[in-house]
Amino acid sequence: MTDSIQRTTLSALVLGLALTGCGSEPGAIVDCTPADGITPVCGFENPEDLAILPGGTWVLVSQFPGVQGGGIGSLVAYRPADGRRLSLFPDDDPDASVDLDSEAPAPAGSRTQAQAQAQGWGSADCPGPPDPARFGPHGLDLDAGAHRLAVVNHGDREAVELFEVGHSRRGPAIVWRGCVPIPEDAWGNDVSLLPDGSFFLTRMLGATGLSRTWSVVRMLTGGNTGYVLAWTPEAGFRRIPGSDTAAPNGIVASADGRDLYVAEWSGSRLVRLRLDAAGDVADRDSVELPHHPDNITRTRDGELLVTGQIGPIGALLACGSTEEGTCALPFSVLRVAPGTLDVRVVLEHDPAVAHGAGTVALAFGDEIFIGTFDGDRIGRAAFDH
Repeated sequence: MTDSIQRTTLSALVLGLALTGCGSEPGAIVDCTPADGITPVCGFENPEDLAILPGGTWVLVSQFPGVQGGGIGSLVAYRPADGRRLSLFPDDDPDASVDLDSEAPAPAGSRTQAQAQAQGWGSADCPGPPDPARFGPHGLDLDAGAHRLAVVNHGDREAVELFEVGHSRRGPAIVWRGCVPIPEDAWGNDVSLLPDGSFFLTRMLGATGLSRTWSVVRMLTGGNTGYVLAWTPEAGFRRIPGSDTAAPNGIVASADGRDLYVAEWSGSRLVRLRLDAAGDVADRDSVELPHHPDNITRTRDGELLVTGQIGPIGALLACGSTEEGTCALPFSVLRVAPGTLDVRVVLEHDPAVAHGAGTVALAFGDEIFIGTFDGDRIGRAAFDH
């Protein structure tokens, strides 16, 4: 099947199941005015995932091309202090020189992929830089200390793109360093970096054709659709036995890579996987959540912020093609203690009147910034540490 046929088939299946079994398609929030404790910052394009850039004054935004695919996304930097925004990839100033704070090798274009792999930047089978005109960023993770950024890309290929983070005369900047092609029939969602350059990836769904369609059917009926993949430069990808979950979405790993926290999106659970020395699941527990958990971030005290959408799965899947404003899906932000899995509600936005379809909450000073997979805004709300 061609990409366009796959998208059409998936769209028809999702919308049909949503409208026949789970109510009507959600509406849109068009007004960009504060309400219910949330101040929207408009002018973004599906800001699905967020991270704080080194220095702590800029926020990195993954502008997702949409759940139906086919669009063009980007990575942008947003400075909350004055609202300034910079396009990082594709770069709107490609001739600007970039300074890197780490002891970096020469720019990616001057090295072979084997050299890049040897220096910890991806795999030797990476075919080269992503096509900026077809870039499709999704989940991301930033190791600020190592100035290393990993981004799931659905655009011209299914891959984890690796960038080095630095700065130019304009402000923050990134340099593409390498990539890791995602295994066939795996549609990745989110990535969690480890200090040594290895990472974990959630395989949420099948990637193509009947595999993707079957994944959506299982998602709607509560079955497992995916699992966690581990990648190291030495061994490549490995499926972690015992990590199968119902639409695994966001993921956060402990610094030693022994504890994984996985957002089980269609199962409405946060799953904790404890790995043994061989990297296999030694223990597994979970906590039920009052929403469908999406991305996970950490607060400065090490707790987890888990953001997710509220409502039946079918209605949530029908949200994804808002032409103006933001899909009016209710959502909530939860605070979870990683040791006990105790859950506290940070924010519940139901009904959605200022921001909708929340995917991520990022603690930034005394606020949280909230992203979305279908809309034109980031929400800002007070946050009590």
